Amino acid sequence: MYDFRELLNRFWVTREADKELYFALKRAVPEYRKFAREQLGWNLIVDEKAIKLEKVPPRAMPWMGIESFTETLDYCLLCALLLFLADLDDGEQFLLSTLTEALETFLREVRPVDWTRFPHRKALVRVLQYAQEVGLLLVFDGDSGGFGSDREQEVLYENTGLSRHFPVHFGRDILSCRTVEDFEASEGADAERGGQRVRRVYRQLVLSPGLYWSEENSSDYEYIKNQRRRVGKTLEEILGGELQVNKNGAYLIFEQNDRSILTYPESKAITDAALLLCTRLREQIAAGVYQRGCDDLVRLSRREFLHEVERCRTLCGDGWGKVLRELDLDRLCEELTAYMSAWSLLEEQGDDLLLYPAVGKWTGAYPADYQEKNREGDTDGPVEDA
Repeated sequence: MYDFRELLNRFWVTREADKELYFALKRAVPEYRKFAREQLGWNLIVDEKAIKLEKVPPRAMPWMGIESFTETLDYCLLCALLLFLADLDDGEQFLLSTLTEALETFLREVRPVDWTRFPHRKALVRVLQYAQEVGLLLVFDGDSGGFGSDREQEVLYENTGLSRHFPVHFGRDILSCRTVEDFEASEGADAERGGQRVRRVYRQLVLSPGLYWSEENSSDYEYIKNQRRRVGKTLEEILGGELQVNKNGAYLIFEQNDRSILTYPESKAITDAALLLCTRLREQIAAGVYQRGCDDLVRLSRREFLHEVERCRTLCGDGWGKVLRELDLDRLCEELTAYMSAWSLLEEQGDDLLLYPAVGKWTGAYPADYQEKNREGDTDGPVEDA
């Protein structure tokens, strides 16, 4: 159970970096391959170097992508780097100067690069550091970061051979795809209708805080309503989570303090703040401060949201990281709004924020003695279950 959850939580598991987990997963592959193929529709790659679950989402979400990348150029350089590594043997070494020349050639007709420009060098530094982090490259001599300030900087790298598994194997022709919507449409066109719905439902449940009902996904609702017991049993057996189905959506919930599952909740400071804020919002809704609509959605003005963020930081901020504690309140609200919106916890609608039901499902709290100490003076009334 927990071994497979590691595959959901990581880009891949390599034999070099985590030998024990690698062999544990390899032994358990027969137990999970069918679930990965039939319910999720994902490829499970296993070879002598790595095990990777190719996680293709049901639709593109704002939180997806490489966190350290800030420009489109970063992704162009990464693709060019993968092309370069594809021509090398496993374990073959190369110099940074050789790589930069090759990248110029690969991108000349697509996105020309000029290494005399600082932003272009910094983009390559981000790509190289990411490649080292995930295991595409090994550094034998030098420092990739030095290229940002000195384009004559030389570094000696080694190709690990993992680059061949980095790109997703779509299993279909994607040459005509130009946008995210094209990719999503091409998968739907090639998939059998019923199987596509099953995969969409399971992917949404394991990759996001909740699957909400709407007119657009009414067939997903019908599937979960009719197959609730089967879906719940499968998820419990494979992932250990509990499927909860409400009138507004379905949620895959895990035991308290279980932080080993998936990408959300993460271990970042902003995630802790968001979870604590969700608890605060749930308490206020339960106390009647904010009213739920007939669809269980809650509408807050940005002023009300700012007030709740401020109150949350007052009560719980001592446990936050220094950056969040000292951040300007307006900026903190912007950061939390963007983060929670990306995770389908809320939606921005003009001057208002629409809270989704997952706000009441994904909550966090400090130990009881900490809460008692910091709730002194809180005059918002008793807390009730939402």
